Amino acid sequence: MDTDKTWLQNLVLAASSNEEVKKLNEHSLWQLIESVKRVWPVNGLAPELAKFCQFINTWMKTEYIDKGILTTEWASGNQISAIQRTDTGLNAGGVNKTDRSPDYIHTLETLDYEIAAATLPMDFDFYNIPVSIHRRAKEIIAKRESPWKEWSSILRKMPGILDYSRAAIFAIIRSANEDIHHFPVSMQTYVSANLTEYQHATPTAEVLAAARHVNSASVVASVVQGNEPVESPDNLSTEFSVVGKLAAEAAAKTRESVDKTEQPDSTQPQVENLGAGIFSIDGLMASPATQETTSNVQMEAAENNEVQGGTQVSENESADEAGSETTTVTAQLPESAAAFAEATKGLAAVMNIEKQVAHHESVSQVEEPAPETQKEIPAVEYPEYFEPGRYEGLPNEVYHAANGISSTQVKDARVSLMYFDARHVSKTIQKERSKVLDMGNLVHGLALQPENLLAEFSIEPEIPEGAFTTTATIRTFIDEHNASLPVQLSADDIKALLEEYNATLPAQVSLGGSVEETGKSYMSLPVEFQRIEDGQKQTAAAMKACIKEYNSTLPAQVKTSGSRDALLEQLTIINPDLVAQEAQKPAPLKVSGTKADMIAAVKSVNPDAVFADELLDAWRDNPEGKILVTRQQYATALQMQKALFEHPEAGKLLQKMNKSVEVSYFGMDEETGLEIRVRPDVEIELDGVRIAFDLKTISMWDVKEEALKARLHREITTRDYHLSAAMYSETASFDRFAWIFVNKDEGYHWVAVVWASSDLLELGMLEYRATMKAIAHGFDTGEWPAPITEEYSDELNDFDLRRLEALRALANA
Repeated sequence: MDTDKTWLQNLVLAASSNEEVKKLNEHSLWQLIESVKRVWPVNGLAPELAKFCQFINTWMKTEYIDKGILTTEWASGNQISAIQRTDTGLNAGGVNKTDRSPDYIHTLETLDYEIAAATLPMDFDFYNIPVSIHRRAKEIIAKRESPWKEWSSILRKMPGILDYSRAAIFAIIRSANEDIHHFPVSMQTYVSANLTEYQHATPTAEVLAAARHVNSASVVASVVQGNEPVESPDNLSTEFSVVGKLAAEAAAKTRESVDKTEQPDSTQPQVENLGAGIFSIDGLMASPATQETTSNVQMEAAENNEVQGGTQVSENESADEAGSETTTVTAQLPESAAAFAEATKGLAAVMNIEKQVAHHESVSQVEEPAPETQKEIPAVEYPEYFEPGRYEGLPNEVYHAANGISSTQVKDARVSLMYFDARHVSKTIQKERSKVLDMGNLVHGLALQPENLLAEFSIEPEIPEGAFTTTATIRTFIDEHNASLPVQLSADDIKALLEEYNATLPAQVSLGGSVEETGKSYMSLPVEFQRIEDGQKQTAAAMKACIKEYNSTLPAQVKTSGSRDALLEQLTIINPDLVAQEAQKPAPLKVSGTKADMIAAVKSVNPDAVFADELLDAWRDNPEGKILVTRQQYATALQMQKALFEHPEAGKLLQKMNKSVEVSYFGMDEETGLEIRVRPDVEIELDGVRIAFDLKTISMWDVKEEALKARLHREITTRDYHLSAAMYSETASFDRFAWIFVNKDEGYHWVAVVWASSDLLELGMLEYRATMKAIAHGFDTGEWPAPITEEYSDELNDFDLRRLEALRALANA
């Protein structure tokens, strides 16, 4: 009953009202209370009970890996209801303030709507999207049309995509080549390289130009006149909606008086600049009419944003304040407009519109101040020499080329000073970083800096649905295409037509094989072709000449042998129309030849066809020289990322919001005076305690459970991880150090968090000191000895000695 304990009382009431809270164990309950304390400090002002309930209910519904992000957003004032994830499971963002209204709930679904609108060829005000554009965008999404589906597939997978402004989304889509969606690899590369956010509170002129944004002055004027319905899906332009509502309300109030008027007069309306971005539009409406307008809605959810006509001007604004310049717009109005003008006098008080005001016949415009030009950000220049200190954001190539001895170089010196000299002093050994996939680097990127993943790695493209993947799928398409074509005449069909025609022709008279046969043929000739006169000898030659003369008068028969093309030529003689119809029929595609020939055949009838081979070849060409990652490797890395994030301890360390990743430290070794540099994977600070840890991938599928800890210890000492930890802690003043190991064998992704004990760090420090002294001596003397410099006798160890004694006893028995 202590009234001074409101904070605690509200918390107890809120927690007890949630049945799921009562089921939490002590550790989880402690986490919940700690989250509440981060949002509302105990010594601060107690929030309302409803706020406590809202946060606790949201916190309970949020997945474990997202609870930290949720708490941070609430603590910063963003009272979000959920953490959104991309299609690949990464944080999609959606809590940063952009050019959208604070009331606009930005989700992957509303992102799809904006993508659909951006793919349309028309230029429009995308902060006040016209109804026709809105409907067309919904239709594109429903039908999954291209290029929307390709853009959606790429952008929905981008980490933090919901934190990008609408202007940035429109700019990235509208600045791309029209046919880029046919090449998924190039599209992914283009988005990764060009999707950036502007640095100011409002988009710059360059961004709006790239997005092809149209100033909404004409839209505002149209709504005032009731000409053009406009939809504002994100409720961004509140003043704009107020103008439309009040204009419609004023029109309704004066409609009766307008209807009674028959004769217009020459009254001129006045649009007056009152200063401070406020305009008076007394008498602007010439003929108010009922016009359907859409209210400010988000997608399909309608909101009632109607503002009464009597809304007062705020204390900080004055509708009567004189402006630096007055602009007048004139137009013809009917006599009855006086009543409407009187009703709309209060409208000027709420028209805080810093845009152009236009009339359907006006030529004067209110000039808008030119947007401030964004200063060009100079390229970052890094010093050739780094002084001792802490440096954030150094690229890998800058850090690795910087001054100072790194922990990797110290490890090389522990191999031998000769090797150290060859690698880092005389540089006779040149080791260039291979572009072959290192699973450790891939998991490191996914777990610590997923937003930078595509800058270093190129993920194998997904084969889209319907793509041709094998020769069999290509052959199936060709067969189906050929089957859909009109049936062409075959050679046999044409031959039959020719033979049928020949059968209708008069038969040729045979010359005969003998004199008697020739005589019979001659006698069958018409009288006029029997040219041999009486008394002349009827020789075979004379009779054959008469027969030939007769046969030459008969219609010639067409040939019925040869190829299909030859037969078609013969058919042209007797039926040219049929041959013309046959020529109009599309030729079937060839089903023989190489795979390349078949691909060319498919493209001849389907230019948009996608072939898996072409996609993969373009990915393997790797023009940007990135590390190639197959879909299987990427899936394995995502499973490892999931295992890390779901681990109760590793998940908290890796997803802590105020962590710093790959911060570079430069210093000087106190004993030798040599410059040194270190770069731990991650560092965090908890209650004043500075903690660093490295993420390591291992393969221990065959190590027995009881031997794992010993094997991990050997992994640490063999690879000198403890030496690096000591060097990090000394140079960067860390209080604690840990390693997060994740097993990379497929399907067996267990996680171990191993803290470095004080003894282990001391051992690493002593080994580090000894090695640094050896390196300093090498620089002083120029001597870099080989790992073995003296002759020695190979001695038996304890095991070999016992085995020797046993064999001796057996030999003497």
